[in-house]
Amino acid sequence: MNVTRPQNLPVSLPPEQAAAPQGNAQVQGPHAPEPVQEAEQATGFPQDRFEESPEVAGQWAAQAAGAGQPLGARPLELSQMEQVPSLTDAKSPGAKGWLQETPVLKQTDATNCGATAAAMLVRANGGGQGQTDAQLVQSLESRYSDSKGTTPDQMGQMLAGQGFEVTRGASNFDRDALNAALGSGKKAVALVDSNLIQPGASGNTPAGSAHWVEIDGKNAQGQYQIHDPASGSKYDVELQHLTQAMNSGWDSFNGGGMLIVNPQGGDAGALAAANANHSATLGDSSGIGSKNNSFGSRESGS
Repeated sequence: MNVTRPQNLPVSLPPEQAAAPQGNAQVQGPHAPEPVQEAEQATGFPQDRFEESPEVAGQWAAQAAGAGQPLGARPLELSQMEQVPSLTDAKSPGAKGWLQETPVLKQTDATNCGATAAAMLVRANGGGQGQTDAQLVQSLESRYSDSKGTTPDQMGQMLAGQGFEVTRGASNFDRDALNAALGSGKKAVALVDSNLIQPGASGNTPAGSAHWVEIDGKNAQGQYQIHDPASGSKYDVELQHLTQAMNSGWDSFNGGGMLIVNPQGGDAGALAAANANHSATLGDSSGIGSKNNSFGSRESGS
């Protein structure tokens, strides 16, 4: 902290003594010096008389004892004080977030993996009250998709109808975008190869079908947490594994990619229009998926 030094004040000198009278006036000798009075402090504040007055000292001691603080006690340390929340930790009034852990749901037929993946997000946001999981999946499927599966455009509409905003769409695996999204609390749905996404699949695994899965986060080892409607299970996959499962779809069934999802709320029509701008990048293949975990089985409609 810069301290400004005060300007020197002009020194006030005592007035000169009056001249001696003229004529025969007797000249007085030099006056004896007057007693020096103890001056108050230059600041203009009265001096502290605490030590000089036992009565005042007793009053101060009584006040300190009444406040529950013994005289001369040390100030409270930070650990003894009530912690004040930081303004940076407070959420903005319009902030949204997931209300509970994302459940793992299993698709109820061979083609409604898209509705099932969306239903997982609905549950994570506290929706679907009064419905069983199967009823929730079937209601989403009947309103937004058909027996052929769920296209990316239909997925965008399905998410908008439940108050979800698609903040980004990518036609292939975008590591930086996905990591940033998961790190900020968003989730993702991805259109992948149903066979290659399964644990144990390798580059030599025969292609499966376009299949929707939900990406819920990353574990401590940096693996991506997959919620797979085909098996109704969750598992972790490495970066290379997810990349291959997501990008190979363009060679196998002319589609694939991911949609970053955030619980936004608001007008469903406006959300659907905005979501469509992102979902179109994933192609128009219908995500169906497989309930058969054996590699090499390719379903119809893929």
